[in-house]
Amino acid sequence: MATITQTKEAALAQSPRFDLDVGGWLRNNVFDSIWKTIFAVILIGVDSLIVRAGFTAEPVGLSFNLAPNGTPSLIGSLILMLTNGAFLTTVILILWLGGALAVVYSAARHHWPGPTQWLKDSLFTGPFGTLTTLGLALLLVFAIRSLLSWAVFGAEFRSNAESVTLIRDVTPGAIWGIIAANARLFAIGRYPIDVIWRAWLSLGLIMVMAALSLGAWNFGSPLKQFRKVIVWGWLASLLIIIFGFLSGVPGVTEGPLRQVSTTLWGGLMLTLVIATVGILFSFPIGVVMALGRRSEVRGVPLLWVWGAVGLVIYWLLAGFPADETTLNVPVLFRDPPIWPVTLSWLSMAMLQALVVLGVFWAIGYYFQGNMIKTFSIVYIELIRGVPLITVLFMANVMLPIFLPKELEVNNLLRVIIGVILFTAAYMAENVRGGLQAIPKGQYEAAEAVGLSTAKSMRLIILPQALRLVIPAIVGMCISLFKDTSLVALVGLFDLLNIARTIVAQPDWLGLQRETFAFVALVYWVFAFSMSRASQRLEQKLGVGKY
Repeated sequence: MATITQTKEAALAQSPRFDLDVGGWLRNNVFDSIWKTIFAVILIGVDSLIVRAGFTAEPVGLSFNLAPNGTPSLIGSLILMLTNGAFLTTVILILWLGGALAVVYSAARHHWPGPTQWLKDSLFTGPFGTLTTLGLALLLVFAIRSLLSWAVFGAEFRSNAESVTLIRDVTPGAIWGIIAANARLFAIGRYPIDVIWRAWLSLGLIMVMAALSLGAWNFGSPLKQFRKVIVWGWLASLLIIIFGFLSGVPGVTEGPLRQVSTTLWGGLMLTLVIATVGILFSFPIGVVMALGRRSEVRGVPLLWVWGAVGLVIYWLLAGFPADETTLNVPVLFRDPPIWPVTLSWLSMAMLQALVVLGVFWAIGYYFQGNMIKTFSIVYIELIRGVPLITVLFMANVMLPIFLPKELEVNNLLRVIIGVILFTAAYMAENVRGGLQAIPKGQYEAAEAVGLSTAKSMRLIILPQALRLVIPAIVGMCISLFKDTSLVALVGLFDLLNIARTIVAQPDWLGLQRETFAFVALVYWVFAFSMSRASQRLEQKLGVGKY
């Protein structure tokens, strides 16, 4: 009997007890400070206003299909009932009160099951968190309600411009017909319709390569041994697509393989071409620049002597200064903003010698004559010091000056070269950050097993460095994809510029919100896809785990 009594008493002692002290809880959490009390009163007032606005909210707008002649159909009536402001507000209040009571009950029993523990830690963290949860929940639900009212319930999806004009005044929401009517422009711009099959063939080739890549980089896949082949296949397929399928055969003006000028490329196709080529070609250049910036090879001794020899050779080939030379030095706050300076032949020769010898001496003194490191630093810092739009303008205007007159470079190629040069500088800094994070022991271990500098960098150091900077590299790729919208300023019709031309069509005037919302959605889908792919790769490689 004594054993049974002791067992019951132990069970009662271990069972959760009910202890609820509301007054003490309020004194310790709300009324212990005048500022907390004022803040609580403000939150209660704001929540009261939000609740009142929810109960008095106007019904959502219905399109002509859901409410013909102003009378809601069966589906329209159901939508009005489910989106009624008083109904939604009542549901949210009931759920909020239920969650708060569940947390209070668990706190009184000192027992936290799984759902109530999550509610306490996430939504009902205290008096202020509880009141904030109610206000934010109402704002979020009614924001989604307004978005659905504009984008779905009150939207018109017809693509016929004449029929849309008739019902446009009675349509309370978006008119998505502008997207369907101009789908080809959004996709490929002004690309000729008779050879559009080449664009679809290019898309099919990309999908095939993407499927092979997913299979090859899935650990345990039998395609793992073909990774190098797939990488080279990507490069070959991109060259075939850009210079074969999309461009056509040079010189051919008729037939299915006729040449298509890059001025006719546009829309999403042009955006993807610029972003893809920019990312793929800037990556190896960025890696080389990062390695060059960290180069520790022995420099050229007495570099200033080589500069003097080069200057003498220049004088022998181009001629020694023999006449007076006038230099126009730019000066601010002067009209005109130049200061003409006339130098004699001796002064001009001394100036040339001073500049050349000074530059070569500085390289030899500060960088130990390492020309590779000097070039990498100058390139990276020069490119990173200017915005992308400046690089695009320079590539568009200055690049033809450095090329032979017989060589004509179209506008698209100039822009792609500018994007590659700009992205490579930022890629180099990302890769350099990864190289600096590799401990010195990895370099010593590679030397201990007899690997050369090139092999240790390729097999040991670079794989670890690139693994560490995957988030930074993917973030830069996402930024480049969005920055392709700047090419509109140099005359190319990318996705955003095509959208600007579409909203100027007489049949679709005033539909900027629908058009740019669609463009924003397209950018978001691609950026989110790249982000998710990056996260999946990080999980497989164990980034951040060890």
